Amino acid sequence: MEAEITRHALDRVPLSLIIDDSTLLVNLNYFFMRDRNLADGQNRRWEDVPVVHPESFTREFAEWCLAEGVRGKYTVVPCPAALGRIDEGLPCFSRAQQESWLRMCRETIMPAFDITPEMITHTFVVDLDTYQPLPSRIWEQYEWAALPTDQEELVLAYITAACRILANVGLTPAGVTSPGGFGHQTLDFWARLAGEAVRAVTGNPTPYFFTRVAANEPVATPVWYPDRAAGTAVGEIIASTGDWTGSWTGYGEVSVDKYITTDLQGGRLPEVINAGDPAVLISHWQGFYGLHNDDRRGFRTLKTVVRRLKELDPQGERTRWRKPSEITTYACMREMAECTVNGSQIVLDLPVRAPELTLRLRDAAISGLTVNGVPLRRVTQRSAFESGTFLAENGITLAAFDPPAQHTVVEALPAI
Repeated sequence: MEAEITRHALDRVPLSLIIDDSTLLVNLNYFFMRDRNLADGQNRRWEDVPVVHPESFTREFAEWCLAEGVRGKYTVVPCPAALGRIDEGLPCFSRAQQESWLRMCRETIMPAFDITPEMITHTFVVDLDTYQPLPSRIWEQYEWAALPTDQEELVLAYITAACRILANVGLTPAGVTSPGGFGHQTLDFWARLAGEAVRAVTGNPTPYFFTRVAANEPVATPVWYPDRAAGTAVGEIIASTGDWTGSWTGYGEVSVDKYITTDLQGGRLPEVINAGDPAVLISHWQGFYGLHNDDRRGFRTLKTVVRRLKELDPQGERTRWRKPSEITTYACMREMAECTVNGSQIVLDLPVRAPELTLRLRDAAISGLTVNGVPLRRVTQRSAFESGTFLAENGITLAAFDPPAQHTVVEALPAI
């Protein structure tokens, strides 16, 4: 008998929606473009975009995602454009308005989306004592594309502060997101400090970070700094599409067909799904809303993309919507697991455990399976294959379960 842990939980390609640049009420991009124009002399349309993204729109979007099963990552910038810390209050809104938004976020966004900071301001690097821009006026995504590796203590404190502000308002971060190119040129340093910062605030042994996009190439789920003895690692989620939901400006290109065409054969998503890679859509919050409440160019596009994905896999046999933390934690578990076949037993040593661990068994005639003595239920259709079941088809047996302990033994019962 041969046994391996499948690349993805339940042997289904994960779908996920990454939402960048979002924060409490304000349209971060209004201030980003206004201030960046002064820095580089360009003429971005900052006066054309809304200053506020209404709570009512955000709630509607989140409730739609819950109803449709869409899952992903939602940024909350902790001190947007250096206007103020969201745990201390933004000066342009009342305390009641801000508390209402935060409650909405906890109740309707967090059930389906990981929350991450996108560093502290998504604009200027700030002084951690005053949260005002440094005199140098350097930017998080430009000058800190190469993080100052000779100032490790400062950078770690900076990322940790971003995470702590979110935790202070009940938005516990599952990982961290790069604003633009933040950390991209010092990736190993960025990965290590991302893990240390999130772990210091939340205790999460396997946080993740997001910074890269693989829009025209295979999509991996890298695991950084695995430590079997400590049971810790840092996952990396990599997006697999361009942004065709209005982009970072909020008035950029929208295109359903670039994601998935009407015949369900073309576009980036079928390509990625057929390759068995994570199908991670990258988007920006301002694009979903657009220029005003009747625009909603990105939201309209997303609705059609999701409908076509359901048409592509109507029974949910090939794909499953996931939060990035679910994708990366499973990857960490798989990377660090030891899987040994001993006769009729598969012995697993799992420094990291994740739900829906899935085994693929070959060269075995099996009538049943137990996990630490507890039997799995047999199913006969892929659509019914879930944690706690096993499925035999085409000479291969799939078994899925939530591992009960680091040392887990799967017993294969021979066919009679």
